[in-house]
Amino acid sequence: MELNNPQEPPVSCSLQRSSRLPYCIYDLFLDLPHPAASSNDQRSRIIDPPVTICSLLSREMYTPENIARISKFAFPEFDETHNSSSSSCGAQDDPAARRQSWLTSGGRTFGANLSKHDVYLVDFIAVHHTFSILLSDRKTRVHGHVRRYLPPHGDAVSRTDVGRRRPRAMILLTRAMGGERFYASVLKTIEAINIESQVNTRGCFAKKRSPTRAFLHSLFNSHATLTTQYAQLRRHGLSLNFTQSSIENHLGDDSACENAKLIMQENENLFKLSVEKVEFGNTGKKKIQNNLNIHMGDDLLRFHLPLSLQPGFDCVATETIPEDLFSPLIPLLRYIGPSHLIRLLSALLCERRIILISKSITRLSMCVRAASSILAQGLLQWRHILIPVLPPHMIKFLSVKSPFLVGILYQYAPRIKSIEGLSDVFCVNVDTNELNTVNMA
Repeated sequence: MELNNPQEPPVSCSLQRSSRLPYCIYDLFLDLPHPAASSNDQRSRIIDPPVTICSLLSREMYTPENIARISKFAFPEFDETHNSSSSSCGAQDDPAARRQSWLTSGGRTFGANLSKHDVYLVDFIAVHHTFSILLSDRKTRVHGHVRRYLPPHGDAVSRTDVGRRRPRAMILLTRAMGGERFYASVLKTIEAINIESQVNTRGCFAKKRSPTRAFLHSLFNSHATLTTQYAQLRRHGLSLNFTQSSIENHLGDDSACENAKLIMQENENLFKLSVEKVEFGNTGKKKIQNNLNIHMGDDLLRFHLPLSLQPGFDCVATETIPEDLFSPLIPLLRYIGPSHLIRLLSALLCERRIILISKSITRLSMCVRAASSILAQGLLQWRHILIPVLPPHMIKFLSVKSPFLVGILYQYAPRIKSIEGLSDVFCVNVDTNELNTVNMA
């Protein structure tokens, strides 16, 4: 597995100030191939932030073992044991398949290494989900936000609709809690920039040598600028964290609330991340009729920051904030309804072993996060095992005696009953809205 990580540019003084932040926009970006990719496609790419804040994360994630570990969470539907056995049997029993792999076209294999994982664009569904891992210090929790995409075809790089291709995964690793919608928007924007760089190199970021790196560093710099602006406000005695103010000054004082509202309105830009001079398409000066020049490239990308990335969040006692406090509840409520939601809440409060089942990776990830968010609304934390989408190689570990809250894809649900020692399990199928129990007294 090859890692591609060019030398980082020098760090400015404003970015050095951002290293004081507890959290940054991202701690590491990975672009990983499908686990079943051929040796020619097994090239991983890692993009560091301009300032490395969590050195432990950077050291551990550069090892091939941890990259393979993250790849299994990025493709939780891939069963490594089943795929290896079926591919070896097919190669021995089908001579025609072996002869097909010998065909070459322009130095590249033609019609080879195709499997059920290679799909056309019309059959591809973009998947976004999350996962969490603990680093070796057993304290630092890292959250991964994953989005699948189809890479360009080897024989038609400038076309996005040609040929069967094997999906890849973009992964943003961060220590910041929540922000599923924010990171989903960021990853979707990265995919759009990459597509533009393949089809049309006239966009602002598409002109760069590495469009993804340029965009991510621009986001990081914008967040560092917000942090610097907030630090200047703090030096002048102004704080946007009104929960830290004394209660006596606010009881019965309507003017204090009005002043707080006014300050929030005046500093509203501190809660939004803006990337200026962005243009998808032609940039520079464009001539139209009567020799009138129009300058292209003044579009603006704006992202609303989640609470954990807003300036001033470092003043809040983060250990008292549940991890999934800001995950939306509506998706889970929409799928299973109020009555089944109450039964699920009862199982959570009783610290049962809970399994959510679905055919969709995105739906499964959202519903598991929403189940944890039910407890977080009462400032309760699920202190046990929580895995939004469990990879198939980890299903055998569900026989553990401690409570857990995990999501399992529908195709692997039949394996639950064959696990030895598994008991007192509460299962919820979010697709069909069915509740079941496994070996429960």
